[in-house]
Amino acid sequence: MDRNPASIVRASPQRWGLIAGLLAALFFGLSAPLISVVSREASPLMIAALLYAGATIALLMVRGGLGHQQEESPVQLHDLPQLLGLTVLGGMVGPICLVQGLTLLPAGSASLLLNLEAVFTLLIALLIGREHLSGKGLVAAVLIFTGAVLLTEGSMNGATVLGTVLIGSACLAWGIDNNLSQRLSLRDPLQIALLKAIGASVPMLILALAFGQTLPPWPVLLAVLAIGSVGYGLSIWLDLLALRHLGAAREAVVFSTAPFVGLLFSVLVLREAFTGGMAMASSLMLLGITVLLKEDHAHWHRHDAFRHAHRHWHDPADGDPHHLHVHVHAVDEPLSGKTQGLHWHAHEHQHEPIEHEHLHVSDVHHRHHHSYGP
Repeated sequence: MDRNPASIVRASPQRWGLIAGLLAALFFGLSAPLISVVSREASPLMIAALLYAGATIALLMVRGGLGHQQEESPVQLHDLPQLLGLTVLGGMVGPICLVQGLTLLPAGSASLLLNLEAVFTLLIALLIGREHLSGKGLVAAVLIFTGAVLLTEGSMNGATVLGTVLIGSACLAWGIDNNLSQRLSLRDPLQIALLKAIGASVPMLILALAFGQTLPPWPVLLAVLAIGSVGYGLSIWLDLLALRHLGAAREAVVFSTAPFVGLLFSVLVLREAFTGGMAMASSLMLLGITVLLKEDHAHWHRHDAFRHAHRHWHDPADGDPHHLHVHVHAVDEPLSGKTQGLHWHAHEHQHEPIEHEHLHVSDVHHRHHHSYGP
């Protein structure tokens, strides 16, 4: 039986996207309470710059380890406006607002407010991005968001209005970032994450130093770099993979488990009390993830002709009608064997119009109105 990673992703991209999204939520969920511990050791601008400096280091290490194994489509010139948007909003505005908000709110309250990111991401994806959630997907969203509300109940006593606005602004910036990132998710996720990390860390670090802000003490500096490497670097990369396979709406549902991760960390590591409300919220969120895992969305739909480049596999035995194009030499002679496409590879290709029914999510290939009939 073929058990290599490529065949697993090819057989169940939605399952792989769910795993990547849960790992991204795990890493990011742990970062907020950890950042709150060091948020007063330097300015918000300096802390945000160092978080993305740590992300840059981690992503460079991952890129060095993977080498050219990914066979991904690189970022193109026309992608730069979207890349700039997600770098400024997600890499600068979001982290600065978060760190500043963490200085005004208790760590628990701030972590729970991060549920707003999922709400903003979902609303933008459904209302503007033409994405779709099936009945099971909507049930999963309601279960997880209900759990988030239960987690928040009674936890906001120490919150200030300004702190709440700052955390909410960070979540709005990340909600827009997630939807922009989904548009770029067919490009090399590692390259996008690395460009975002470098594009955010370098300007913020230069500005912080130009304003006379100093680096925190060495123990704090190393701690912030470590938090950024996992909570931002690895999390961003994995989240881009989730956006590719799930779409922004489903990614928002999965990523809304991040505050649950922070809660678990506070109970097990920080020894905070575990209440009945927390137990109920945890059960609802876990049930929501289970429902989302079992979601199957299929209907008759039409794909219009379009041309793009991304990582794909087209083995006729798979029955994938989207990637049945033939590779040719410069002299238009068909290729065969491995070069014909029986491996992961990336190049520009044409999608011909097609009408059919199959399981799908709101990825780049399936952004359509749900009004077709058989």
